[in-house]
Formats: sequence, structure tokens, C-alpha cells
Amino acid sequence: VWNGMTLTEDVLAAMECSQPYLINQQVVVVPADVADQYQTEDSLADLAFAVEVGSAGCEMAVANGYNYTEVADQATALLEVASGTADAAIIDSLMAGTSYDQLTYTIELNSEEYGVGFRKGSDLAAALNEFLDGKYADGSIRTLAETYGVQDALVAE
Repeated sequence: VWNGMTLTEDVLAAMECSQPYLINQQVVVVPADVADQYQTEDSLADLAFAVEVGSAGCEMAVANGYNYTEVADQATALLEVASGTADAAIIDSLMAGTSYDQLTYTIELNSEEYGVGFRKGSDLAAALNEFLDGKYADGSIRTLAETYGVQDALVAE
């Protein structure tokens, strides 16, 4: 079992996967007082980004040709923006609702669906899908998501 993976074409070809249960995006976080200046991808070209080493945010920086510095984790990327040592960060939307009141996110650079992967040919993916369908139907998934503040990332119920 591999949990919390992005359901890419390669993953779907290599594993028996559950239905998506969560949607995440890589978003651009900037100081709130300049957010109006960074509403399009073109407006980001001259920024210096902080990104987590080896992350999907780093992949987005590379794919878009952005100037970036890799840091230990997404929390450090936010700290770099908050302290002014980076203009922006690219992080998961699930982390973008930060405790830094002076930061906000502007642009979603991609969208990712998360699911659970099993050995190819396993019937466990179908069993998990049935379980998830029941938990969506009885409201358990929504309640759990609200408990942890990720209700906006739920796949449409």
C-alpha cells in the first residue's frame, strides 16, 4: 500500500489505485500587501522563489523557468517569504492557509489528485473505493476533513 500519492499516469499504470480522495494544488505565496501585482503567471517571471527540495513546488519552479532556491521544507519556504529573503514560495495549497497573516497565495500552478495505491491487480482498491463511497454518503469524510481544516481539498462528493 502506498498512501497519499499523486495519481499521475505513471502511478495509475504501475499500481491499482483508489479513486481520488483529495485535491491539492501548487500555489504561489507572496506578501499580502503586494499580492495584487502577482495575479498572472507572467507577473512571476522576475521573482526569487523558495521551494522545498525535491517537492512538487520545486518541479513547478523548474517547469516554469523560475529563479528559485531549495530549502528544507515548505514551512521554511514560507519563513523565507515572511522574512523577505525570498519574494515568493511555491507550496501545497493545503499549507498555504498559514499562520503568517502578512502572506497570501495568488496563483494555482497545477492541480493534483491524491489516492491510495496497491499492488497491480489487487482487489483492495475496489474495496477501499466502496468504503470511501460509504463514508462520503454518511458524512464521515466531510466531518473528518472539517476537523483537520482540509474540507476545501475534498474531491467533489
